[in-house]
Amino acid sequence: MLTTHHYFSNALGTLEYLPDSYVYLRWSGKAPTSLELRALYIHARNLLERTNLCCLLVDHRALPAAFDAADQEWLLTRWLPETTAHTHCNRYAVLPALEPTHRLHTDPVIAKFRCYFSVALFEDLNQATAWLQTT
Repeated sequence: MLTTHHYFSNALGTLEYLPDSYVYLRWSGKAPTSLELRALYIHARNLLERTNLCCLLVDHRALPAAFDAADQEWLLTRWLPETTAHTHCNRYAVLPALEPTHRLHTDPVIAKFRCYFSVALFEDLNQATAWLQTT
């Protein structure tokens, strides 16, 4: 992975970006709270909009638990359509949580994301970044 620039972080995770390439969201390992989770995703959207980037890499490998139902609903019904309406984001790479029970990316969630983005799941960070950089 190339050197990224720090943009925002809270107890739940960090947002970085690679100019002219992608935004990178990675979890810290702390259990998700609604406020911090939504802040990370809103800042990700703001960064995508501000930098005019079209790719997002979300690294769930340190995620200690799946999002609760209300946060998952918010992500799918609010954040996702608003992000596509206000940014040029069209590629979404995912490194799934290591623990299968912590994975958000069930078939229905991936199907919803695929209505808005080209989505790919990876087990390797280098493969994910390579896919994002082939736009």
